Amino acid sequence: MYCCPRTGGPLKDWHSVTGQVTYPMLDGVPVLLVDPVALLSSHPPRSPAAAEATRCGLPDPITPHLPPSLFGAPSGFGQWLTSLGEVSPDSIAAGFAAKHAPPGAALDVGCGVGTMARRMVTSGRATWAFDRSPDAVLLAKGLLCGTLQQTVIPTSRRGLRRVKVPFKPITANLEICIADASRPPFPPGSFAWVHLGDVLDELGDDVGDVLVACEGMLKRGGLLTLSTSYGAPTSASETSTPPEEELLEALEGLGLQVIDQQDRVPQVSRDFDRGYRVRFMHIIAARKK
Repeated sequence: MYCCPRTGGPLKDWHSVTGQVTYPMLDGVPVLLVDPVALLSSHPPRSPAAAEATRCGLPDPITPHLPPSLFGAPSGFGQWLTSLGEVSPDSIAAGFAAKHAPPGAALDVGCGVGTMARRMVTSGRATWAFDRSPDAVLLAKGLLCGTLQQTVIPTSRRGLRRVKVPFKPITANLEICIADASRPPFPPGSFAWVHLGDVLDELGDDVGDVLVACEGMLKRGGLLTLSTSYGAPTSASETSTPPEEELLEALEGLGLQVIDQQDRVPQVSRDFDRGYRVRFMHIIAARKK
């Protein structure tokens, strides 16, 4: 399934003849970047247990996998979280895929700690996932494949609580690598479902390249799901204007037909007990014509 991110040519034992490079491994994970040596020079090999969630912008690797109803917030806010049940940007996108995506392999682009990749595998799809962050990929591998059986969750600004990983290890149908969303290491038409999580705002000038790459990896009739934020965590509100009018036009220009979407889906993140952030997301499903 993998190909050389430099040339698009085939790989044999992680070696690209056309690209004249052998791609290295980081703790058993292939580093499929155009310049893998540059990354490894700043990220020496380590174990999943040594990877840091804070380097991924997260307080811990567990709570992103939990539904809002299990966050345990106090008083009225806790009641609101309980009323959400399983509702989250990932659950909405996965629901769109269950409804609209054809059978076949799935890809989680910018996988973070693997929340959508886990949904993809448990839905019965052969799944690939990648992120440019080595810490995110090592944590995702450790959590999903069972090599990281427990971790810590912040309970206050200074307190930590050790917890077990609250789901069973995935033993098949999952491949993880370190890669760049603008130069993904996959041949054209490889996937029935590609998910692009909340990363568009972080891409800067690479947004166009990433959307083109995602469209190219879809087979005809395949589905792209993606989420975009209404604004920064400190300014988002239910009355904020959706940011993606230009995004919808870009998708149509790439030959992707928007067939489903949902506004103002709350994304709740927990920093520690009584420390919560809420962003409102727009979830889009687009089919390749």
